[in-house]
Amino acid sequence: MKVIGLTGGIGSGKSFVADIAEKHFNILHINTDEIARRQMLKGGTSYGKVVEEFSKYSDRLLDEDGEINRQVLGKIVLNDENLIKKLDSLTHPDVIEEVNGIIASEKEKKEKDAVLIETALLYEAGIDGMCDEVWYVYAPMATRRRRLKDSRGYSEEKIDGFFSKQHSEEDFLRLADRTVPNGEDVTEADMVKIIKGYL
Repeated sequence: MKVIGLTGGIGSGKSFVADIAEKHFNILHINTDEIARRQMLKGGTSYGKVVEEFSKYSDRLLDEDGEINRQVLGKIVLNDENLIKKLDSLTHPDVIEEVNGIIASEKEKKEKDAVLIETALLYEAGIDGMCDEVWYVYAPMATRRRRLKDSRGYSEEKIDGFFSKQHSEEDFLRLADRTVPNGEDVTEADMVKIIKGYL
């Protein structure tokens, strides 16, 4: 069973690629953002650590249900590199542990041809170390901007902020084993062919 890391900059369309891979092939799709989000819910693996560390920065960190207010947390860490690293250090190990557990379980079951780990922070979290291959989802910068404006309503300033914090295109291309083109004109049928050629 092959373990594939799927990464790319914000707006590149990682989820589109991962969804098609899972739909058309015998692949298990793991989304690390979803795991991290679930682990930060009340009672989750990361919840207590994040609350203990970040409640000192705002008395509104928790909502009325006792859940972490993600918008408040986002504002706390937004422009502070040290706080971003602190948050990552609290959450990444738990995510990696869960992903490793899923991979071990799938290898034992021998039902899937591959596991696809969709993650923006593949290298930062050390997830590349557990992958047989890394696929980089590429879309032109203008396409990514349009997607982020249309689907998420992001301003140019917010998009610039995200772009400045992520790996450069050159870094992604240098580090990845394969590049998955996902520009404006790529259809689902096109993507099926691309993925089939890489598996």
